Amino acid sequence: MKIAWNEIKYQPKKFILIEVLIVIMMFMVIFLSGLTNGLGRIIMAQIDTFGDVQYILSKDSEGVIPYSTLTSSELTEIEGLHLEEQTGLVIQRSTFMKEDKEGSQDVTFFAMDTYKNLTIKAEDGYVASDLSDNEVILDESYKAKGIHVGDTIKDKTSDILLKVVAFAKDAKYGHSTVAFISSKTLEEMRQKKNPNYTWQPQVIITSQEVAADDLSEQLMVSNKQQIINKIPGYTATNMILKTMTWVLLIASAAILGVFFYILALQKLKQFGVLKAIGMSMGEITRIQLSQVGILSIIGIGIGLGLALALTPFLPVSMPFYMKAEDNAVISVSFIVISIICGALSLLKIKKVDPIEVIGGNGE
Repeated sequence: MKIAWNEIKYQPKKFILIEVLIVIMMFMVIFLSGLTNGLGRIIMAQIDTFGDVQYILSKDSEGVIPYSTLTSSELTEIEGLHLEEQTGLVIQRSTFMKEDKEGSQDVTFFAMDTYKNLTIKAEDGYVASDLSDNEVILDESYKAKGIHVGDTIKDKTSDILLKVVAFAKDAKYGHSTVAFISSKTLEEMRQKKNPNYTWQPQVIITSQEVAADDLSEQLMVSNKQQIINKIPGYTATNMILKTMTWVLLIASAAILGVFFYILALQKLKQFGVLKAIGMSMGEITRIQLSQVGILSIIGIGIGLGLALALTPFLPVSMPFYMKAEDNAVISVSFIVISIICGALSLLKIKKVDPIEVIGGNGE
C-alpha cells in the first residue's frame, strides 16, 4: 500500500488522467442512478411516503388502486374488522386551470375521508388533517408553474373552485403530480356529473395488520411494495433504467481496467527490476491492486461529492432522487469491478522475465 501511494505522489502527472477519468465516470453513474430513482419515484413516491400500511381492495382490481371498486357490502365487511386506524382513498385523474388563466395542468386527485393516519410531506408546517372542503394541497412542482398558496384553481371536469392551502414534497403517482382533497370535495365534484353519487372509497388503508384469511373472496390485502409493483409501468420502467445504470457502471470500470493494463505495460521494466531484487509476485500483486484501489476510492469520493453538490441546484421539475444505499452499492461495486479488471494486467506482469526486461528486450 505504501509503495503504491508513494508512486502516485512521486509521479502525479502519470495518474492524473486516470483520476479525472474515474471522477467523470463515477459522476455519470451516480447521476444516472439519481435520474433512475427519480423516474421511478414519479410513479410511486406518494405510496412510498404513506409508509408501511396495508391496502384492502376488491380482488378483481388485481392490486391496482384505480381499478378497485368496493361495494357497500364489502365496506360493511371491512367495518366489521374494527380497524383502529383506517382511511378511505379514491384516486381520480383530472385537469385543472388557474382561475382566470388559460391553459390546463394534468393532475391526479387523492381524495381521502381523513388525513390523520397517513404521511403527507406538506411544507411550511401545514398539517394535512387541517384540510377543509374545497381546499387543495398541490405537489411542490406547481410552484415553478406560477401557482402560489392562496391561489384558486378550477377543476375543469366539474368547474369546482379549489383554494391552494399548501404544497407537498414527493406527491407523485403514476407519472403524474398529486393534489390532495377531502372526500366531501370529491363528492361535490362528481355530483356535478352524477347527482346521485355518494362517497365510496376505492381502497381502505390501515396501519393495522390484516390477514387475507380475515377477508372474503371478493377482497384482497396488499402491502406497500405490492401496491407499488402493480402501478402500471413501474416494474418495466424500473428494470430498464436499473439495467442501464449497471451497464454503464460495468463499462466504466472495464475501461478503467484497460487504462491500468496500458499503465502496467509501460512499467514492465520496473517490475523486472523488482523481480530481480527478489520481490515476489504476491507483493507485486498487492502493490498493483492497492494502486487501483487508491485511485478508485479517491475518484469515487470526488465524483460522488460533485453529484451531491449539484443536487440542490437541479430544478424541482427534474425527476432526481439519490439514495445513500444505492450510492454505497455503486461505489463498492465500482471498486470491486475496477480491481478485477485491473488484475488482468497481472497476467502480463507474471510473464515478465527480469533478464530480458532489464536487458532491453522486453515489451
